[in-house]
Amino acid sequence: MAKKTAKAKPSKKTPARKPSAPAIQPLDLSSLPPEAVNTIEKWICLACVLDVFTRLMGLAPKTAHLEIKRYTPPIVELSASTLTRPYFLKSFPKDPCPYCHSAAKWHARLVVYRIEGGKAADSARRELVKSLPAAHGEFLVIEEKATRQAAFFEWLEKIGAGLDLEDPRWLPDISIHYLGRKEPKVDWNAQFEGVHGIRRSRRLETGWEVDTGRLYLAPMLFDELILVHYLVSRSHKSGGLTLEGRYTLPELFTRLRSSGYLRFMEVTAGNPADALEELVEKLSGGEASIKFYYVVDRRDFLDKLKALRLEKVPRPRKSAATVERTIAVRRSPSR
Repeated sequence: MAKKTAKAKPSKKTPARKPSAPAIQPLDLSSLPPEAVNTIEKWICLACVLDVFTRLMGLAPKTAHLEIKRYTPPIVELSASTLTRPYFLKSFPKDPCPYCHSAAKWHARLVVYRIEGGKAADSARRELVKSLPAAHGEFLVIEEKATRQAAFFEWLEKIGAGLDLEDPRWLPDISIHYLGRKEPKVDWNAQFEGVHGIRRSRRLETGWEVDTGRLYLAPMLFDELILVHYLVSRSHKSGGLTLEGRYTLPELFTRLRSSGYLRFMEVTAGNPADALEELVEKLSGGEASIKFYYVVDRRDFLDKLKALRLEKVPRPRKSAATVERTIAVRRSPSR
């Protein structure tokens, strides 16, 4: 009887892996003055958004995707310091959504570049906007009207955030920020390399110079820097810390009046509080109009939305704390 030969089983082919998409590169903002740009990163949970559109508003999934794709966020939503659903901060790549606990694939990254308008930034900003792809709405550019004084106070708040006012090492850092705002074409980080002191110059009438490890500023520019240091730290203890030590408002008023800075700035007020108000108005530009430009990078947002178009939206899951609160409410005696 002839022996049956076993047929060789065809070997299973390992499916080829799809090449991973190239990482999205951040925008090159090197042509813009650093002090005119504020970068904000936010994460948005697409599961939360789609749940609202499909389950609560009753839209079909395809319609919901189209509505989300062409949505333009308002200024309040982009600039809000407190994040609310569906926006959140993400510490680690695999962190779930804090609201609905959806997986990382439902989370999209939005990067917002907030550019302060002005002579130093406008030309570079226009060139940047011209270079951005616009065919599929990858970037949004949204304008916001403001005043120069409001912009100045926002800048003060930004550079003063997180400072340890007990540690005087913040004084050179704030000096770099202010001089960068004052003269944006100078690389102040490079100028401050090896500088271990900032002094009031006795020979310069305007401008500045670096000599023997010290940065010398013209008298009025030095006094202006003293004022900025005071504004950053004036709510700390009694008065504000400056390069010359701590000043209360009356002491600062006397100091700036005796140096001639109040006269130089054409401040006529006779009391410290009114003089400070005049100084800030003149230093900041007052009520003169200015614009902020929000450049919203939606590339990751659109990529994630496209990849999820056939996915079923996960229903929000309650956190353990929410479940415990619900049980506690149900068990509490009715009034």
